[in-house]
Amino acid sequence: MSSLSNSLCFGDMLSFTLTAFVELMDHGIVSWDTFSVAFIKKIASFVNKSAMDISILQRSLAILESMVLNSHDLYQKVAQEITIGQLIPHLQGSDQEIQTYTIAVINALFLKAPDDRRQEMANILAQKQLRSIILTHVIRAQRAINNEMAHQLYVLQVLTFNLLEDRMMTKMDPQDQAQRDIIFELRRIAFDAESEPNNSSGSMEKRKSMYTRDYKKLGFINHVNPAMDFTQTPPGMLALDNMLYFAKHHQDAYIRVSLWPLLRLTCFLLNFHAKLTKTGGLPLDE
Repeated sequence: MSSLSNSLCFGDMLSFTLTAFVELMDHGIVSWDTFSVAFIKKIASFVNKSAMDISILQRSLAILESMVLNSHDLYQKVAQEITIGQLIPHLQGSDQEIQTYTIAVINALFLKAPDDRRQEMANILAQKQLRSIILTHVIRAQRAINNEMAHQLYVLQVLTFNLLEDRMMTKMDPQDQAQRDIIFELRRIAFDAESEPNNSSGSMEKRKSMYTRDYKKLGFINHVNPAMDFTQTPPGMLALDNMLYFAKHHQDAYIRVSLWPLLRLTCFLLNFHAKLTKTGGLPLDE
């Protein structure tokens, strides 16, 4: 591989060399740990360039994915050479094979990263609007999604949802006033968003009766002490997080559906999704 590291291959010769390398490594004859930093940098450079031959880019992405998955040392070295920002443009093209390999590299980096690094990666993916990019350029593109792309999207979904496991398994403390205030805010937004938050008109008994009615409409099981609904895990505090996000960021829609048993629907969907994706476990191979 010295010819690659020393930039002695170009064009079709480079493409053929990378193809031969991928096929050689697939046989498991040579250890991934034998490759130099210079070789890793060279492969990464093919991915980081804004304009690169499709066949070279595809094989380079495949090599980086295998490096990350097959060697902890190589994961660390590849992570130093490749950033999420450098991978994102490859998802905005029209070649689905390149998009698939790009998501595969992101998944590999995600899978091998330490726990604290995974959360950092998730924050970067959100900042780079990965979800919106995938929706626009992959899911809503004018072509069918092939099986491998569907699998890589599933893997990405499982890996990112796993980050919510701790929140899903955290019970609410019914005595925590800050958490109870969030529940009060959910009721206020749904039923008297235009009134003053501290409006205390009416008798105490009348207001208690009104609150009980409102919590029932929102789908709470415990109408008197709604905090108790978040002590069941799953979905735990994740259900509260989701309802608050919905209420804050999609207030009009939240108000429209507030006559439905929204909490029960939220808990059902979170539990269903957790069972479907086996939250906390590794993605299935197929």
